[in-house]
Amino acid sequence: MKEKSSLTVEPEIDLSALDDLTIEQLANEEALGSFCLAFRQREDVLNLIHQINLLIKAVQRRRGLSLGLLAGEQAFRNRFEQLQSQLANGLATLEWFAKNTGDLLSPREKENLHLAWSTISHNWEEDQLSDNFELHSHFIEQLQSMLVSLARQLEPPLVPQLIEQGDDDSSYPQQFKKIEVLNFVARQLPEMIEQIAKVRGLSVYAASLGSVDFYNDRKLRFLLKYAREQSDKLRHQAERINELLNNSFRSVGDLKNLELKLLYLLNTVEQDVLSGREIKTSSQQFFTLATEIIDVYWTVVNDGLMLLRRWHLNDLEAWQSLSHKEATDL
Repeated sequence: MKEKSSLTVEPEIDLSALDDLTIEQLANEEALGSFCLAFRQREDVLNLIHQINLLIKAVQRRRGLSLGLLAGEQAFRNRFEQLQSQLANGLATLEWFAKNTGDLLSPREKENLHLAWSTISHNWEEDQLSDNFELHSHFIEQLQSMLVSLARQLEPPLVPQLIEQGDDDSSYPQQFKKIEVLNFVARQLPEMIEQIAKVRGLSVYAASLGSVDFYNDRKLRFLLKYAREQSDKLRHQAERINELLNNSFRSVGDLKNLELKLLYLLNTVEQDVLSGREIKTSSQQFFTLATEIIDVYWTVVNDGLMLLRRWHLNDLEAWQSLSHKEATDL
């Protein structure tokens, strides 16, 4: 009798199928990694935009308060000192985030942040009016340029496969709505805010001093003309965007309610500061009224950014709903 062999025959393995499975797993992992990195980077962009807005707001206030102090209005001293500390902390925070979020800001932009702050803060009480005004304004222009650059990084779709060609009640693609909101809250509104903040600063200086010179008279007249024109354009743009978004951007309605208050400020500057007679409105009244108006605009900006954050989180849900094949096609 022959002895039975102790060897067992293993079933054949389809190595080609195993290779296909491994490749698919690797592709899925690579797609997941790419998406997560892109998602986190956009979160960093949104955080940087928010911080830059806070810094712009603080620098604008500092300009107004310092101009009042240069003209002799010491009632602004306490607020100015508090703002100095807030600005230093805000700048340090922004610099840390900029350093630790890769190349979202260029090396030159990071360097300019520190240099600009050093320039406006060093021996500022010895500044001439024009130097103080222009140095603050230049710093704000640099920050606004960073803001626009960061906003552009949010324009391309995070999940290209899920770009909507139209939702249930609109033929206007979602991606276009996003670009419109970005342009509104990262460029148009900040530009308007800056013009009103300039009016605030120059009006505070004139009221503190009791008069206005020819140079600042011309500058204020230009700013008033710009603010009137842009206010009407922004209101129409806000109404259009809110309609496109099915009234989900509700704070833009505040811009219409703000018109009378803004008109009152502009008319008061024109009829009091630019009248050639004694200025009756106090510097603190100008600062308070203009700040209340500016704060409403910033509220609209912040609500727009919250809307963009919500859409960003929706992209995460959309990604998770993709099939493996759709995800690896990214």
